[in-house]
Amino acid sequence: MDNKWYYDEAPGTLDDLNAHVHDITTLIPFWYGVKSDGTLVDMSSEQVKNIALQNGLPIYAIIHNYSDPKKAQLIHGLLSNVSLRNTLINSITNIAVSNNFPGINIDFEFVPPEDRNNLNAFMHGLYQSLKNAGKIVTISLPAELKDNPQHPFSGAFQYSVIGQYIDQAYILAYDEHFSQPGPVASIGFVRNVLNYAVSSIPANKIWLGIAVYGYDWAEGVNYPRTLSYAQAIEVAKNLGATITYDEIAQESTYTYTIDGTKHTVWFEDARSFAAKISLLGQYGLPGIAVWRLGQEDPDVWNIIRGR
Repeated sequence: MDNKWYYDEAPGTLDDLNAHVHDITTLIPFWYGVKSDGTLVDMSSEQVKNIALQNGLPIYAIIHNYSDPKKAQLIHGLLSNVSLRNTLINSITNIAVSNNFPGINIDFEFVPPEDRNNLNAFMHGLYQSLKNAGKIVTISLPAELKDNPQHPFSGAFQYSVIGQYIDQAYILAYDEHFSQPGPVASIGFVRNVLNYAVSSIPANKIWLGIAVYGYDWAEGVNYPRTLSYAQAIEVAKNLGATITYDEIAQESTYTYTIDGTKHTVWFEDARSFAAKISLLGQYGLPGIAVWRLGQEDPDVWNIIRGR
């Protein structure tokens, strides 16, 4: 099974990479942030590059817009200006060529819906530039249930057009719930996301994006705290909470109360991971893209090795 893992610097992540470097098909590191002039902020790691090189692990470097707190304004400025857009395309192509990356991954978030046509034009130009350089073009796409050009988070991403200008699309089929408690990615939600995705992009270009983390919602707070699998298990153990596996959602959950505040936790584990993996054959997908290395239940590696 083709399994691609997102990589971001965090405690323990490098150890996880060393331990599983031969289990991973492709590493997708969060390395290059866009700047307002169309150049890139280089946050790459020579150590990780060397590990990948020594072990024959391909790197598809991420180009993202988290280099500035004003993500939406930053990416709008770049995409809406033809000159800046072309500068950015050249910057990305140069990074891919100079580092000998076989591919790159576009991971733009909070793109204003009004930049839909600009994003399409950018991906068209980037595809031509990178294909001329012999590179693989991939994109991380927000989960959609239908084409909705007005959607504040995903409206800019026109699957049917973008699908023509990429080799691989990683459909981020998670964060089903965020402002209120609920599964990170229930199996029903993932199915619905894939039903739409395969209707707009050829299935052989689609990799299922899978989360391996959890969320902890405190009652009365709008945003959850992110937990790794190990943290989710530790919190439950320390507070004596009983973990249950929700058979409908196909995901683990528990609640606890501390300092008078009720908390609800939903998190991914090997069992929920296996449930999502089972969808690959049903939809004819080549593999998975996992966010992110270092957050996972260690038992997911047994599932990956067994396929």
